[in-house]
Amino acid sequence: MKGLLALFARYAAHPDPLAAAANTIALLVGLDQPFYPLTLYWVTGANGGASFLAMLSMPLFLAVPAVMRCSSRMGRVALIVVGVANTLFCAKLLGQASGVELFLGPCLLLAALLFRQSEQWLSFGLIAVVFAALVGFHDRYGAAYLSWSAQEYEALVRANALSVAMLTVFVGVSVGRARTADGATAAARASR
Repeated sequence: MKGLLALFARYAAHPDPLAAAANTIALLVGLDQPFYPLTLYWVTGANGGASFLAMLSMPLFLAVPAVMRCSSRMGRVALIVVGVANTLFCAKLLGQASGVELFLGPCLLLAALLFRQSEQWLSFGLIAVVFAALVGFHDRYGAAYLSWSAQEYEALVRANALSVAMLTVFVGVSVGRARTADGATAAARASR
């Protein structure tokens, strides 16, 4: 187990603190993908075998650190784009009533925090993309691929809200620490 954790730590490592934080977040979300269908089953008790389709984004999240090695900026953008695309796909798959659109919240937070002041144009652009996705798709998904009872949907909303809350805290802490480290690194470079 220690070896596996060390492998993931090496894969997430990056000299840019914001990139390293984004890599950790991408790996956390990607590695959580197989557990999401199990959570849906546990919460609803219903047969949602097709919910395993939600795992299709797993390789995309796991590829973010590889993209980051080519370009920190493009890797950070990729994390947000993959997050938005996964959320919209899952909203169609599970239904808007599942509350899965709440995952756009952490995407907004990432878009607001993962970019430096010199990249503010990119941050504002990605925030606009996330809002456009929410406004453009909300109430326009059509029939969900899977459906549950009203009581099961209530349970899904609770589970998704809890997941979103935990992810939001993780994003805030990870990126907050990275921004502090990034500022210290910039200050050290400026004093040389």
